[in-house]
Amino acid sequence: MELFWVVGESSGDRHAARLIEAIKQRKSDWRHSGMIGEQMRSAGCEQVADISEAALMGLAEVARHIPRLLKLRNRLIAEIENRKPNLVILVDFPDFNLNLLKQLRKRFGRSISILYYVSPQVWAWRRGRISFMAKHLDTMAVLFPFEQELYSGRGLETVFFGHPMVGETAPDTTPTELQTLYNMQPGEEAVTLMPGSRSQEIERHLPTMIETMERLRRQKPDTLALLVRANTVDQDTLHPYIAGRPWVHMVENGAPNALSVSRVALIKSGTSTVEASLSGTPFAVMYITSPTTYFLGRLLIRGTRHIAMVNVLAGKRIVPERIQERATPEQLCDDLLRMWDGKTRLKVQHNLKQVADGLGQPGATERLADWVITRFGSEQP
Repeated sequence: MELFWVVGESSGDRHAARLIEAIKQRKSDWRHSGMIGEQMRSAGCEQVADISEAALMGLAEVARHIPRLLKLRNRLIAEIENRKPNLVILVDFPDFNLNLLKQLRKRFGRSISILYYVSPQVWAWRRGRISFMAKHLDTMAVLFPFEQELYSGRGLETVFFGHPMVGETAPDTTPTELQTLYNMQPGEEAVTLMPGSRSQEIERHLPTMIETMERLRRQKPDTLALLVRANTVDQDTLHPYIAGRPWVHMVENGAPNALSVSRVALIKSGTSTVEASLSGTPFAVMYITSPTTYFLGRLLIRGTRHIAMVNVLAGKRIVPERIQERATPEQLCDDLLRMWDGKTRLKVQHNLKQVADGLGQPGATERLADWVITRFGSEQP
């Protein structure tokens, strides 16, 4: 059995790696290859292309790199034609993967099964994609319960086994050991910073985050920043922002560790907000993109009033979210201080727990692996 994976982002790399590991535990002879990231390589997936080759953010950025992305797409199609996989698994990354899906159906028809894992946010914008995916996909595996209703109502086989992060976001060790690791002195507090997993996100978010921390430290000088580095971001990219600031400690791919010892957090909108909600640590959400992408997004987004998934799931704003010109150090500092203690902090923690409780039970990845083996392995002679 040959599986071909197409992943374009750090969060997808993480989800796919865990699913590969779960499948390998059950079917060690199944082969895995594709466009992958560091964690998928560690899980034993053969690299055909690296996710860094497709690392872009925003509509305007994608438009400028269309020729390069088309070459990458054609490379993957050629590899699929050569390897003849039994199953192609497209993981999130919709602007690229949905175009690839269309071309795969044109080239191979229904001779290859295609599973989409981690749904595009069609409930927020570009709802026309639902009909397209229902027509071309064999099945969809989603992370949130409301998405299953959305697709199955359009005739697309859709499965939901819970969110894969549930039960997998516990810190590696005790708070005392982590405080020692991060050089936290008695009485010091920490703030987790999660600026993103792409270089463009670092450039747009981290300067504001650092300035927010500088303002916060004027009121609470015994506060450190725990800067979480995604594995798709080079250390050299982060060093210029933290040079000369000994109160910033870089955390290597350890968001659960940092969040577990932090008073509050400041997070770029995306998958990280779900991870933070599972930790129970109050946080503020920010997002800054190019003016062109923001303008187009405002025209296209119609299905939701929120950008943070935790607020979407709650159906109301339970954590502050600041976009573009509203994501100022002054505003974000104020947001963090309001959640520092008191009734506001308790209310946010209560709401985060309610959201976390709705994401299913631990073991979602293992349940999905069992389903993939039953659903697609049984099709083979």
